[in-house]
Amino acid sequence: MRAATGQGAGFAPRPGQDLVPHTVPDLVFRALARARGGATAVDLLRSGQLSKRMLMARALRQAADGRPEEGAAEAAYRGLVELNRRDRAAWREVMLHPYLDEGLTRTLTALERGLPADLRWLEQLTADPDRRAWHRVDAVCDGMALELRLADHGPFREAHGHELAEPLTAAQTREWTQALRAAWTVLVRRHPWHAQTIAAGLTTVVPLLPDHDGTEVSSAARRAFGAVAASLPDDPVLLALTLVHEFLHVQLGALLDLLPLHGPPTDARYHAPWRLDQRPVGALLQGTYAHLGVTDFWRTELASGTGDERARREYDTWREHTDTAARTLLESGELLPAGRRFVTELREAVRRRLGPAGALRGRADLVHDLRGLGLRAGDTVLVHSALSTVGPVSGGADTMVSALSEVLGPDGTLVMHTPTPAGARARTPSSAPYTAPGFGVGVGVLAETVRTRSAALHSAHPWSAFTALGAQADHITSDHSPDCSLGEESPLGRLEKLDARVLLMGVGFEACTAFHLAEYRIPSRLTGSHEGAGTLLDSSPFAAVGAAYEATGAVRSGLVGHAHCRLFDLADAVAFAVGRLADSASCGSQ
Repeated sequence: MRAATGQGAGFAPRPGQDLVPHTVPDLVFRALARARGGATAVDLLRSGQLSKRMLMARALRQAADGRPEEGAAEAAYRGLVELNRRDRAAWREVMLHPYLDEGLTRTLTALERGLPADLRWLEQLTADPDRRAWHRVDAVCDGMALELRLADHGPFREAHGHELAEPLTAAQTREWTQALRAAWTVLVRRHPWHAQTIAAGLTTVVPLLPDHDGTEVSSAARRAFGAVAASLPDDPVLLALTLVHEFLHVQLGALLDLLPLHGPPTDARYHAPWRLDQRPVGALLQGTYAHLGVTDFWRTELASGTGDERARREYDTWREHTDTAARTLLESGELLPAGRRFVTELREAVRRRLGPAGALRGRADLVHDLRGLGLRAGDTVLVHSALSTVGPVSGGADTMVSALSEVLGPDGTLVMHTPTPAGARARTPSSAPYTAPGFGVGVGVLAETVRTRSAALHSAHPWSAFTALGAQADHITSDHSPDCSLGEESPLGRLEKLDARVLLMGVGFEACTAFHLAEYRIPSRLTGSHEGAGTLLDSSPFAAVGAAYEATGAVRSGLVGHAHCRLFDLADAVAFAVGRLADSASCGSQ
């Protein structure tokens, strides 16, 4: 199995094919380095694990040749091949069992040393491929689901290096279930990036006992893809943090199976700011990457206003520690070129994700945040916002509009979708946009503020108008065809040609109007005419399309005040959405 970074090569095995070259595309590599890989990166890492484990099964069969274990090894291998042929889903369950890698490694090591190897564990694993004997935990928050198993028994769990809890009682299982559901709510509502990744890749939690002094412990084992181990803290925030921290260890271990980031082990040891002992480069890399997640977690807790002094203290500490460790790695001389790129991206992520300063945001604070996000003078930007997510702003929406205008400068343009509310459409002449105060109910306070600015220009569509402020306002809003609400002859078409950007401020991709332009290019997605209030445009797939686009690494993210924001190129996002929406339309027509 080989892997490389680069554009253009596929990385997922085709059906029935498991031993394939694996390529880590540059965008996914960069997203992983920033702890922003999401489901796309997890899928890539999972496909690598399937290939790795199938190679290990073959190696086990070969190593047992001529030994007493030959019959059992041959039967196990043939059983896997037959299961793959008969029920591929069940085969994947077996191959992705979190402790299969550890079991195969130990067995191969014993055979290579001429020691006896007991293969009954593999027979047992094959007999229970969906881990029915483990307690199941389902958690759902705001429509986002997490499915886990509590692995309170079974072989190889001691690889986590801490004292294992006894098999759980019914009461203990309920306690774990409640705690995990509470932690999941924290992740979904305040850490959606990490929630998406954990939902895609975390399958198993191993209950541990605290240390003898009562300190809570947690662990990710190098050969246990999909599993983390932890004792149970009282605070759901700390359990959520544990899942983020440990699953980043899991991700990095799986990436290292595909792509080496440092050279062979040496005797050199390096200072890790969070430990008393010095660490080899591989261990320091693991710790630094996991603490990028810790830094990110406390930054978001601080920004959300829920973390108070603890969040500030933890954020300041871990940001400094992670930045220092990243510098040590870059100066070590032991990183391979891919490793230098990885750590450079990691360090940039640490430095970009600054915590919020103060409770009340002024214009200067917002300008700083917007520029930090990547908005620049001269940009043309389509903004969708939930201003309340920014937190308290001195001067409210007027201050936000002024901050956006200052960042964009005289050559930039601010654009917002300001559709006529349904109840006002019958009262608004089709030849003129609505301009009366109060028509912005349901549009959003920031959009309403932009719409009522004296310098604002409005497109004349009877019910799907756009409003613009700035250098390109007249070009964007003029000649908005009443027969083209959100298509080529709308302001969206002009924005695409102007290389405009999209800013989602405290809202998700489901609010991304630009994706409707992609719909216009897929006739099968439109019902009725393309025009008028009877047109049915379906925005339900937008969140999934946006998540997939974001996972490519093409989206810049950051905070404006307390609001999680995304900034990206409109034309690039529309092109991506065309492909995704066309695929779904094609599948739906079959």
